[in-house]
Amino acid sequence: MIPFQIVMIPLYILTVQMGLRNSYLGVIFPSLASAFGIFLLRQAFLGVPKELEEAARMDGSSELGLWWNIMLPAIRPAIVTLAIFVFIGAWSDFLWPLIVIQDENLYTLPLGVAKLASAFSLDWRLVAAGSVISIAPVMLLFLFLQRYIVPTDAGSAVKG
Repeated sequence: MIPFQIVMIPLYILTVQMGLRNSYLGVIFPSLASAFGIFLLRQAFLGVPKELEEAARMDGSSELGLWWNIMLPAIRPAIVTLAIFVFIGAWSDFLWPLIVIQDENLYTLPLGVAKLASAFSLDWRLVAAGSVISIAPVMLLFLFLQRYIVPTDAGSAVKG
């Protein structure tokens, strides 16, 4: 719930201390966990009926089996939604890669497109082509994962 600009400096210090500066892992690192993801998955887990958990325990399922075989399939739409949001956020992020990456060979697409629009020259055709290319993976990911966003029938597994 804290804006990224507030945690940016401590996160940069942590990234440098871990030796992740000028690496793709350093770019991905901040988006691995977020308050939005925690709240989304919490609500999804709370939406799974307790009767399903009890039935799995009565059938002799272990805690890991309960989590893997019952809970994860029940919250698959929330996981896919979160994966799409995290990918779009990390893919289109401009500020954090600009801070972490100094090597131009490691620039992400938003940084590369911004570099095309320099102060001394601007070729709109290249900028437009870079923008279209940067949108294509997001569209492909959404088209591939949209069938998993349909809600599951976890609630219909319980009678009454």
